[in-house]
Amino acid sequence: MEEIFLILVGIAWAVGTPIIAIVALVRTGRLRDQNERLTADLARLKRQMAETPLPPPFVDQPATEAVAPPSEPLPEAAPGPLPDPLPGPVAEPPPAPPFEPEPTPLPPPMPVAAPAQVGWEQRLGARAFVWVGAVTLALAAVFLVRYSIEEGYLSPEVRVILAALFGFALIGVAERVRSRDDRVAQALAAAGVAALYGALFSAVALYDMISKVAAGGGAAALTGFAIGVSLRHGIFVAGLAFVGGFASPAIIGSETPNTPVLFGYLLAIAAGTLAVIHLRGWWPLGWGVLVGSALWTLLWMQSLAGGIHWVGLFLVAVAGLFVWATWRRLQESDNPTDDVALMVWLSLGVTGALIVALIIQDNGRQAAGWLALAAHGLGLFVLARWTPRFQYVAALAPVLSIVALAAWWADSAAPGAGLDDERFAWRAASFGGFYAAVAFALLWNAARPGFWAALAVAAALAHFMLCWFVLRSTAVGTPWGLISIALALPFLVGAERLARWRDSMPGATEALGYCAAGVAFFIAIAIALELRREWITVAYAVEFAAVAGIAAHLGLHAMRRLCWLLLAAVVVRFVLNPEVLKYPLGVTPIFNWILWGYGLAIAAFVVGLRFLRPTGDEPLVRATEAAIALLVFVLLTLQVRSIFRHDAMMAPDARFMERAFYVLVWGAFALAALWLARTRRDVVALWAWRVSGGLAVALAVVVQVLVANPIFDRADVGRLPIANGLFLAYALPAVMAAVARRWIDVEPSRNAALLAEAAASILAFAYVSFEVRHLFDPGFERRGLGASGLELYVYSAVWLLFGVALLALGFLRSAAALRHAGMALVCIVVAKVFLVDMAGLQGLLRVFSFLGLGAALVGLGYAYRRFGFR
Repeated sequence: MEEIFLILVGIAWAVGTPIIAIVALVRTGRLRDQNERLTADLARLKRQMAETPLPPPFVDQPATEAVAPPSEPLPEAAPGPLPDPLPGPVAEPPPAPPFEPEPTPLPPPMPVAAPAQVGWEQRLGARAFVWVGAVTLALAAVFLVRYSIEEGYLSPEVRVILAALFGFALIGVAERVRSRDDRVAQALAAAGVAALYGALFSAVALYDMISKVAAGGGAAALTGFAIGVSLRHGIFVAGLAFVGGFASPAIIGSETPNTPVLFGYLLAIAAGTLAVIHLRGWWPLGWGVLVGSALWTLLWMQSLAGGIHWVGLFLVAVAGLFVWATWRRLQESDNPTDDVALMVWLSLGVTGALIVALIIQDNGRQAAGWLALAAHGLGLFVLARWTPRFQYVAALAPVLSIVALAAWWADSAAPGAGLDDERFAWRAASFGGFYAAVAFALLWNAARPGFWAALAVAAALAHFMLCWFVLRSTAVGTPWGLISIALALPFLVGAERLARWRDSMPGATEALGYCAAGVAFFIAIAIALELRREWITVAYAVEFAAVAGIAAHLGLHAMRRLCWLLLAAVVVRFVLNPEVLKYPLGVTPIFNWILWGYGLAIAAFVVGLRFLRPTGDEPLVRATEAAIALLVFVLLTLQVRSIFRHDAMMAPDARFMERAFYVLVWGAFALAALWLARTRRDVVALWAWRVSGGLAVALAVVVQVLVANPIFDRADVGRLPIANGLFLAYALPAVMAAVARRWIDVEPSRNAALLAEAAASILAFAYVSFEVRHLFDPGFERRGLGASGLELYVYSAVWLLFGVALLALGFLRSAAALRHAGMALVCIVVAKVFLVDMAGLQGLLRVFSFLGLGAALVGLGYAYRRFGFR
């Protein structure tokens, strides 16, 4: 056992210590390079200051008397005797300026030699050898102890004492050489700390020399001592102290897990490590503390030991310690470095998630887990309120509580588990009300009151909706609508108070808008809850109009972001939600839930659009227009579905006439959108025309004509000629395509016009062909494309007339595409007459077939010569 342990220690030391040495070598090498560059820059500045001569001293000049400027010459007077000159002082000439020698030019500064580059030889000889030497000394001590054990020279007590003395000796030597070479001192101190931990672990795990309690106290004391040593010898000693401190409980072990002692010890180790981070800024150690805390929490959960309140307090304290350790860096600037910000975010998120995991493992029975989650959330609110850089971390608190409640409900839904409805309702109401009240209290004089008002509304609304969703089937008699109205009252009072502070508190207008939106939210949801679940989406649409109106009235740009969420919610629930097909429709065709639900949502969007247009928010306006167009399209489609498949809305197939009505409805919608695009130059209407028109053409041409026409897929279109289902399936869509061709000038590409012409021609040709088949086979009972006798002749006549009509229309409108289609159809008739009719017709029918074709061809030739080439 001893040999195995020593072998493992030797392997760990031989592998781990070089890795630490290499990491230390790289980091300290960078620091030494920076130090050398700073030293060179300082020496250069000193030389420049020494070589620069001092400026000449100031010379005091003697004061000179002020001499009055000569006066203007007086005008000449009349000649007469001159008066005697009066005696007076004679002005002295001004003294000459003092002599100043010309300044001598400064010599050019001496070139400063660049700091010497550290080469591989210096790195290997002056740095790597130090750490390799420290590892070698440690291994020598291990081998010496192993040899003494093998020979029986040393007892277990002596071995442990010698290992401890060796560790203290290494630390003492590190202190002695620290002033001369800090790199050597750091390596020796790290080796000494490792030797002390090895001695302690051997004493308790191998030889059972001390009790578990004494070993725990010794581990705590040794970790504190190692942390103190790290303050003098660097981050790697602190890393060893952290690893040894967090690994001590696993190595020391205990028969009966003691939760308060274990997590109290871990909290002390975490506090010491984070204190070093606070003093020295050694941020990488924080990741180790976070990982270690998470691992010990997960191990405790696997052990199923009691004392959840101690673990909750530990996680809340660790989150607070992380904030405290980084507080100085957070206070240095409003924008701390990314690594510090990421560490704070992850520490708060991981600790919160672990508290949620504790609650789920406990099945939500004990209040201690919920209290820990509330304390954690309150700490998030306080941090966000007084640190603007982390304002959005406050949103993590209600998210964690929602996740905890939802996971508790999901876990209780498993077979054999039960959910206490009353306790769940109280938990949800407590967390929602607590977070909403705290957020509203913190909005006053905050950097951004609107954020806190929105958070209050979101917390209350999310917890209320989750409570309704979970308890809607069990708490049948609960007046959810009245509760929603009651929840709207506090926000109404808050909006009234904020209205008084609009002019004196910055951001009060934004907060007022969110409180007003919250009132509208709860009122709209109350109406929906008193009806049925299908009306909740209508409530979202009504709320969209309310939020758009409030944002436009108060000029709140940020509040309009809620419109995006509401718009997306309505579109997803009404367009992508298959449950819509399961909603009860009612007994009246057309005037059913589809009309009222989708119609009210569309009307609400139209009202909201009127509020949004003056704001100039072009993306939101376009998105709202697109949502309106999409809902109208879905409304028309579902109405067709309800008419033909009232009892099987979710059936995957559609019959011939149902598909025909889809084509008609989509084509009419496309024409309306095209007309709006022409008159208003609206890009949304243009794309609505393209999408719906493309779907209509694809369904009509590909499915109705080629794949599932009445010949291949038998359909009952009626017995009357012309006035039957074929007219609706092919003739009307052909007319719509022709109308679209006349209005298609709004399209920049010529391909759209060609597509419309081709669709109209194909659908018209299909209509006349299927009408001929319907004339001779009204029920489409005959399979295949075969025909004979008079039917075969009628096909030729009808196709020829249709081709002539296309040619005539092409001549009248100067449309080459129509002429080419007519010519192609005439050529098809010619080929049919010579290849099919010649063998399939008899008697006068054959004569009339060739006679009619010949006359038509002669007439067409004359028409081309007369009108086609002018």
